Formats: sequence, C-alpha cells, structure tokens
Amino acid sequence: MPAVGFQMPGDEGFAEEKLRLTKNEEELLLKEIRVGIIGTGMISHTHMQRYAKIPNAKVVAACDLNQEKLDAWRAQYGVESGYTDYRELLKRDDIDAVDVCLHNNLHVPMALEVLKAGKHCYCEKPMAGSYADAKFLYDFAKTCGKELSIHLEALFFPQSRVAKEMIDNGALGKVYHARSVGYRRRMRPGLDITGPALFQPEFLTAEYAGHGALYDMGVYHISQILYILGIPKLERVSGMTYQEIGADPRALEGKKFEVEELGLGFAKYENGLTLDILESWAIHMDDIGDSFVVGTKGGLRLPYQLEYQDQVLKYMNLVNGQTTEAEIRFDENEEINRTIDPNLFYNVNDQAHWIAYLSGQIPERIDTAWLALQTMLVSEGIFLSGKLGREVTVDEIEAMSESNAIRVQKTPYGSFQYDF
Repeated sequence: MPAVGFQMPGDEGFAEEKLRLTKNEEELLLKEIRVGIIGTGMISHTHMQRYAKIPNAKVVAACDLNQEKLDAWRAQYGVESGYTDYRELLKRDDIDAVDVCLHNNLHVPMALEVLKAGKHCYCEKPMAGSYADAKFLYDFAKTCGKELSIHLEALFFPQSRVAKEMIDNGALGKVYHARSVGYRRRMRPGLDITGPALFQPEFLTAEYAGHGALYDMGVYHISQILYILGIPKLERVSGMTYQEIGADPRALEGKKFEVEELGLGFAKYENGLTLDILESWAIHMDDIGDSFVVGTKGGLRLPYQLEYQDQVLKYMNLVNGQTTEAEIRFDENEEINRTIDPNLFYNVNDQAHWIAYLSGQIPERIDTAWLALQTMLVSEGIFLSGKLGREVTVDEIEAMSESNAIRVQKTPYGSFQYDF
C-alpha cells in the first residue's frame, strides 16, 4: 500500500508519486468503517482519540445509561446519534462494527449481543471476568462470521514487534524463561485513584470487575510476553493473590473492595519454558524492575512505556566473550521504518490494525481474541492455585473455571437480560 498520511514538507512531488493508487487501492482506502460505541466512560476517550487518527473510521453512534454523560460525550466528539438502550444502536443497518467499553463482567454479554446482531466487535480488555466466559465468547465468534478483536495495546508497540522479530530470528537462542511485570506503588482504582471522570467503584467489586490488578493491567504485560514468545502452550501454574495494605476508611466509604491488589504467579509451558508474573496495584516497594525474556544466546529487557512515550528495548549478550548491552530506541527509528514500510501504519495501534483488516487494507491480522484467551487462562490459574493452595494443571483450570458474567443488568430504564 502507498505511504498514505506521510508527506515530507517541501517534497510534494515525491508524495504525489507515493500516493498514486490503483483503482482497487482507492476503493479499499475509501471504504469507510462506521463504528458504534457502547459505554462512554474513561477508556472510551482513549478509543476516540485513536479513531480520530484513522482516516476511514467514523464513529456514528454511542450508547450510555447516563443521558447527561452521553450528551456531553457526543458534543465533545461530534457524534451524531446517542442511545440509552444498546438494542436500538444494534438495530442500525448502517453500523459495521461496535466498540464495547464496559466493565469486565459485561464484556462477554455485550460482545455476544454485538456479534448476534451481525456486527464486528472490538472489546476492551480483559476479554471477560473468567476463563469460562472468555472461552464461550471465543468459540461463538468463530461460528458467527464476524470479527472479534480484544484491546491489547502492547502487542502493537514497536518494542513488541522488534522483540518478536529478534526472538524468531534466533538472536536469543533457545528461550527458556521470561518475566511479566506490572508495577504500581499505590494506584488502586477508586481508592488511590479517584474522581467521577476517572475510576468508578465497580473496579473494586467481584460482580463487575471479576478480579483486580491481574485483569486490569496484567493483561497488557502478560499478553505482550506471550505474543513475543509465539503464544506457547500452557501446562501448569502456581500462584497467590493479595489484598493486604488496606485503605483509608474515608476512601472506602460506600464501596466494596473485593479484588486483589497484588498477583504473583509461576507458569510452566511446553518445552521447559517458564514464566514468572508480578502485577501490582499497590505494594510497599520502590522498584520491581521490568519484563524480560532470556535465552541461551541473549536476553531482552522490555521497560513498559505507553505508545506515546519514547520506547526502548535492551538487548544483552556476549561479544568475544565479553558481556554486552545494547539499547534499541524507537523514537526516531519508527519514522524511518514507516517511510521504508508504509504498512507499519496499520500496526500503529490495535484499533488501526482492526480497522485496516475490516476495510481490506491488510490481508490478515493478529488474533487478539486468542491471545486474550490464553492470557485469561494463565491468570485464572493463579487465582485457582491460590484458592487450592497448590500447583494446578491447565486441564484443571479449564474444567474448574466458572462463569461470572452478568446475566441481568438493572438500569434506570428497566432490566437488560443477556441470554447465553
């Protein structure tokens, strides 16, 4: 595909040549994907900022139970239609895809409604509140003829792309261990991070969130490591979760705090590969370190930085018998890389990747739903191991996982019944 959206100042002739399209390419480029959004809370603003940078994505409708919030949201983004009943949005024939921005245990019920309505579905992370629910959604999506994508932003970091390429090309030799790390010293949603525009108390409840730190932020870090490792097959897991620090009674007033603030795990995968996991919302420690991958020939350290930050990747190995460390930077390199390979535009984030696939601009995409499911599997293994007080097998995790998705949602407009 041509270098759409990349033009060097003062070099209009070059840009014109690069933008010369075939008729088929013009049709693909101009194929608009019309999107509806269900849920106008905090994360929806991040999604909208990304859609604004995707030329052929147009958000045409939104739904939220809070009419006042919905109206303000629509005014902010210039979205033409709004609904307080998601079923009215799903009836529209002119909507191609729906973006689900709800609490964890509403992801599966709403995603199923979207797919049943004949729309493609992009859903916030985590995939569900339990492995059982996530597996049900994944299996259904494979039978309905529509695309399901889960928001896993770290897969599309240049850090992840280059790390995977290095591992696949043998720069690390045989990989035998990895670490997934997510660190917050004191940032529990609704307790240490507050405010109506930020985090609601539902983040802390088993009913809506399912779990805490592992599902909220761990999904980013675990999925990143599993992705660059080629999504290995899980065999066994041990782990524990904690909620020990406590909170100011004034912050807890009127709230339930039912989920973990710290999750720890050790997972064994096929061919002897192991993975240790640490994910904290709150911990009395100043620095935990970074995620990493090590092999027989080298190692990679992956400091977790958001897409708008200057990302780095650190590579350690031996050169002439001497320990060596190289820092790979992406701030300037990515501009050069996108000039050489314009298709990287379609991997700038998961929403751009999804829209590009739906509009036919790329022939295949990363199966984020499968990766999200495998992330759920190891995370649920940690919870089950802690509950049983022993290591658990993958067969036990799959057999003992139970649905905790919301079937009946009470609203100011009556109850929504989700049938599955």
